[in-house]
Amino acid sequence: MRYTLCLFLLLQACWLPAQIIDVHLHGYTDQDYWGGRPHPSGAESPPTAGEHMRQTIALMDQHDIEYAVVSGSPEATAQYVAADPRFIPGYMDDGSLIPVSEFEQLIKEGRIKVFGEVSGVYRGATLNDSIYQPYLALCEEYGIPVAYHTGGGPPMTPYRCCPEFRISLGDPFLIEDVLVRYPRLQLSLMHGGEVFFEHAVRMMTMYLHLYVDLGVLLWAAPPVQDYAVRLLKLAKQHGVLDRVMFGSDQMVWPGGITKSVEFLHSLDFLTEEEKRMILYDNARRFLKLE
Repeated sequence: MRYTLCLFLLLQACWLPAQIIDVHLHGYTDQDYWGGRPHPSGAESPPTAGEHMRQTIALMDQHDIEYAVVSGSPEATAQYVAADPRFIPGYMDDGSLIPVSEFEQLIKEGRIKVFGEVSGVYRGATLNDSIYQPYLALCEEYGIPVAYHTGGGPPMTPYRCCPEFRISLGDPFLIEDVLVRYPRLQLSLMHGGEVFFEHAVRMMTMYLHLYVDLGVLLWAAPPVQDYAVRLLKLAKQHGVLDRVMFGSDQMVWPGGITKSVEFLHSLDFLTEEEKRMILYDNARRFLKLE
């Protein structure tokens, strides 16, 4: 009887939905929030930064998200961390970088725990650009993970906001020198390379400290969801699925979290153990939460 009960409890635990770590969220202040319009996928966008934060936290509760890396300005991430301790502050270089001395001080204060989203491709630069090297050296020194935007962007990006943006700059092969230069740097390719997903997987087989997150691939549109499927199948085939992480990249659409979780759970070529790795275990190792 006791053996039967223990077996039942063990099986019940296996059936429970896994906890989640979302390594790719965004946060805003009232000054830099750009939401208010629905996404083409149908996800709604709250009218204010405060409501965006409240909806994000509610969805973290709903989906049992234990931790979430929130990317934004130091001011924005401070507000999110104050509102909910599950947020891990990430610094996004959105337009310009804070001085190196300030960057180091914020690391020492625990106000930057991830350097990312590093979005230089929107300004015509890759992570290999000289401007990033002092920051990467500090990240290696202090053990700060780096999350770097790879792949493309929204339609008409060069015309709408970022004239120097080029899809070709999102190729992970362009930052190989960074991995060689900083062998102890913990680096993740956001969006898994997107259209360059094969390059991302090849890089992972070469550099065993390189991770990827799935980001917007899980929900934004059918073409990028196709990249997600092909990336995951290739990563599984080549034995690097243990370095693929869940990230929703909800931007100004908190509902992207739900869409991402549901899409990942719908992929029947992944076992439940593999889904747990992606949703939780891999990120826990990458973020040194163990």
